[in-house]
Amino acid sequence: RFGFPLVEVWGMTETGRILADRFEPREIRTRAFGRPHGGLEARVVDERDEELPADREGELLVRWSGTEGARHGFFAGYLKNAEATEEAWRDGWFHTGDVVRRDASGMLYFVDRKKNIIRRSGENIAAAEVEACLQAHEAVAQVAVLAAPDEIREEEVMACVVPMAGATADARLAAELADWCLGRLAYFKAPGWILFVERLPTTGTQKVQKAQIFPRGEDPRQRPGAIDLRARKKRT
Repeated sequence: RFGFPLVEVWGMTETGRILADRFEPREIRTRAFGRPHGGLEARVVDERDEELPADREGELLVRWSGTEGARHGFFAGYLKNAEATEEAWRDGWFHTGDVVRRDASGMLYFVDRKKNIIRRSGENIAAAEVEACLQAHEAVAQVAVLAAPDEIREEEVMACVVPMAGATADARLAAELADWCLGRLAYFKAPGWILFVERLPTTGTQKVQKAQIFPRGEDPRQRPGAIDLRARKKRT
């Protein structure tokens, strides 16, 4: 439309560098953000910091490969928090907190922030994937997906939905949204709870502030209007 390409990139304040899907053929709309290059090394690891094979999701670790040292060009450290700095740099690699996957060619794909991963019955669920699915429904204006506690499954998927103007926010719509996800995602990723809200707290750049949706310590399942959809989630 404007005569120039939009390039998907990954970067953090701490790293001082970016990775970018800038070489042809580019993988547009796949959440690809490039391969390590120019001296920046990357690994994808599990919770024990062990390397994962291709196409497995894990945390992205990065470092500088030059003789200047692994931290060359990165941030100096977290202000007045040397312990957090060393934790982020454990074993000589910077732990980004981003969950990604890497294909056999080395291309990296963004999944979600590690803190946004929902752990349900041993399955890792990216909140961003469920949000993208719900956002595609015509009755959804805005959505935030987060983890609700569950006595059996550890955590359950909960969606806080701002409905489109004119949509009736009731149990029927909640069931429709759950079925919408069940038809497009693995059954365990569909929301087990839906709460319709008038608005979601956002930053000045319109990024949803999930930590402000519920006060610390509140069980979101107990919020008036929360609709239980867990019975619809069945393995087929």
